[in-house]
Amino acid sequence: MSHSPEVSLVDVDEAVLDNLLALAKRDASPDEVAPPLGGPGWNLERTAWFLGYHRAAAHGLGGEAGEKTWGILADGSLAGSIRLRRITSGTTESGPGGAVADTGIWLGRSFRSRGVGGAALRLVLEEARRAGLSRVTARTLAANLGAQHLLASAGAVLTHDDDGTVRAVVGL
Repeated sequence: MSHSPEVSLVDVDEAVLDNLLALAKRDASPDEVAPPLGGPGWNLERTAWFLGYHRAAAHGLGGEAGEKTWGILADGSLAGSIRLRRITSGTTESGPGGAVADTGIWLGRSFRSRGVGGAALRLVLEEARRAGLSRVTARTLAANLGAQHLLASAGAVLTHDDDGTVRAVVGL
């Protein structure tokens, strides 16, 4: 019988941020976690972006960045990060029907395929409901079948786009 880990979200303070960066560097590809800045690998530009991104998102959906990130704990161990980013009204993504946010997640390789991602997504959808959002969207690559399965299992409607991506929408 397989063990489903206990999953929770934790605010990203400086201690969690240091541990997230260490996890990303040892257990994830830089391209899964940060944009391609300054060349390949974990260079100074990517590291600076990673730290700045999470620090800006520490102020939550109501903050200047309009975004909140959490560390994902699996059985008490830091496993990755998940976010909600408010999509401003007036964009084609938000459309009619209320406030919308998008989400994204990354997990260290050693935490994948263990139910951690699905549990973290359910928790962030609850955060979105509490924030009064009506929908959460996500985008992934068409080749990322694991992410598509994760999103569909959370009730997302998936749409394959011509650019090689898949858009997911979860109604709340």
